[in-house]
Amino acid sequence: MGRGVLLLLLLSGSAAGRQSGSAAALQPAGTSRKGAPLLHSGSRHPVLLAAARKPPAGAPPAVENPARPLQLTAFVFVLGLSLVTLTPAKEVTTRMGTEAGMRLLTLLTTGSAAAEIAFSPLVGSLTDSVGRKPVLLVTCFSVFAVNLATAVWPTVPLIALSKLVSSLVVGIFFLAAGAILADRLRDDPAKLAAASGSLFAVVNGGFGVGIAASELLPSGLRWRYGISALISLLGFGLAARVRESLSDEDRLPFEVRSFNPFAFTRLFFMSRAMSLLALLSVLTLLPIFMGDTLQVFALTQWQLTMPQVSQLFTGVAVSGVIANVVGGRLIRALGLQLFTAIATMSTLLFWIGFSSGRVRVAVACAAVGLLGPARTLGATTVMTTEGARLGVPQGQLSGDRANMMAWLKVLGPLGYGTLYVRGVQAGVPTAPFIANVALTFASLVLGFYALSAAARAAKES
Repeated sequence: MGRGVLLLLLLSGSAAGRQSGSAAALQPAGTSRKGAPLLHSGSRHPVLLAAARKPPAGAPPAVENPARPLQLTAFVFVLGLSLVTLTPAKEVTTRMGTEAGMRLLTLLTTGSAAAEIAFSPLVGSLTDSVGRKPVLLVTCFSVFAVNLATAVWPTVPLIALSKLVSSLVVGIFFLAAGAILADRLRDDPAKLAAASGSLFAVVNGGFGVGIAASELLPSGLRWRYGISALISLLGFGLAARVRESLSDEDRLPFEVRSFNPFAFTRLFFMSRAMSLLALLSVLTLLPIFMGDTLQVFALTQWQLTMPQVSQLFTGVAVSGVIANVVGGRLIRALGLQLFTAIATMSTLLFWIGFSSGRVRVAVACAAVGLLGPARTLGATTVMTTEGARLGVPQGQLSGDRANMMAWLKVLGPLGYGTLYVRGVQAGVPTAPFIANVALTFASLVLGFYALSAAARAAKES
């Protein structure tokens, strides 16, 4: 296959499955007000502005773009992580053997996902209690500490611990980052969506730079983890400069009863609009969590080499940057509902191309479906305004979304892997992609009803 064909494929939207999940968690949700709905019945704001809170009289205008410190912090945070993202698999399997190493890696992945399922609601409640900034600081410092320890003692247990900690804290980091954006920008949904898209783009850029830079680092583990630790320490310093967005009056007592492995189910019982938005979020996020299915398909069906597959997943970052930067601007021009429909249709075209099983068709559809990675912005941004209308605490809603994504992270690879195996046996190796066509079409239809229902609810309140 020619390099030019691969480069086009790299720009495809939905191939970002393996890396987009954590970044998707940064999408904001809810409000931090103590149980009080923020909607005023006499409001004449546009529909999606109905949940906005007016600033107190005499408050000085903000002089700093609230997204900029987060963007820089997120870029450095992801950069530090990605420098050693590919290291554990190679080192663990080399030292322990392929079979034992894969068992350990699988255990780490499963344990990380189980911990996310169990603790994300607690973390969400914690951010409502202690604030958003402390959570950012703890996540950055955790990565610094564990990578520094690994640099000093590069043993298998510490390499495994580094992988486990990194997997755990990345979702927590973006939960807090999304909460900060929602606290400050929920009065302007278009601006909030644009800021979220920009942050998503920065995250993908940091990941891509880190993966590419990791190939230039010295091969010794002490150097690799040491450099990663230093960059993570820089991220900690930058996080310290992020202003707290949760005021003292909006903080809630921490409740251990927030522990609920199925906390995401609350999203489906808050209101009709929220239940539709939550379902829409599931449909749009599920194709992100395909696990290794796309990689295996590329290796076995398209006969790509490992270097070509590496190029594919390195280029995923490029697609995310382009889609979210362009998407943020288009949202302001077209509005959330129209943009969501366009981005979803882009994703639909992308999966139709992959369902053909032909490289050239997939490349052509991928080039047109470039906006796909930004398709989640509509649902998650409107969930912010709907949560504000209902008076749901911001951290709780963010935690519930993180809990939902953790379940998708577990169930998605299992479902897609089974589809691929059975599809190959039946002579239809593109079965996972056909399933994604159905899911994306359903989200296209549901998107109209879900966003319209949220708009009507805001107007009627």
